[in-house]
Amino acid sequence: MAITAYNSTRLGNLTTVEVTNDLSGTVYFHWYLDGCYQGQTTAASWTFYLPTGDQARVECLDTTDADFDPVAGAPDAYPPRRTLWWVRSQAADVDHYRVEQKKDAGDWSTIARALPEPTQWAFTLLTGRLDDLATYQWRVVPVDRAGNDGTPITLDAHKVVRTPDAPDFSISYNSGTTKVTFSAAS
Repeated sequence: MAITAYNSTRLGNLTTVEVTNDLSGTVYFHWYLDGCYQGQTTAASWTFYLPTGDQARVECLDTTDADFDPVAGAPDAYPPRRTLWWVRSQAADVDHYRVEQKKDAGDWSTIARALPEPTQWAFTLLTGRLDDLATYQWRVVPVDRAGNDGTPITLDAHKVVRTPDAPDFSISYNSGTTKVTFSAAS
């Protein structure tokens, strides 16, 4: 890995990050946003959407190894985010979708509003930064043109654990069978 310089340019909500390196030959750039893998380029720049007032940590790993595993070699993911996914409502009069989030046992709060498109069947949304050791839950509420809520879609709850506790186990060796057995410690 040989990144020697970073340069970022922001135009509205689009930010472009350019890197310089001293590798020769075909170079593969692996891009991460807040530790989440975004993709690979052979160009030394990457453009992403960053809402006004939001900040993000962008990292780039460069390599000449075409077989580099960007997931196994990823930098630490902090702060974590989650990509939410849902399919559109069958109701014809949906004006928008209200996306809500609940942290631990707290109240629901609106985190986004998505407008339906006639040809769009599935929606995705990247959440804001999530706190470690907190449990989050999300729901998507279709809202009709009169402002009435439809039946919410509740997405799976997710507990953020960036660094889980190491497993507690014991190991035993049986010389007769030459087998090693791992078992949960009591």
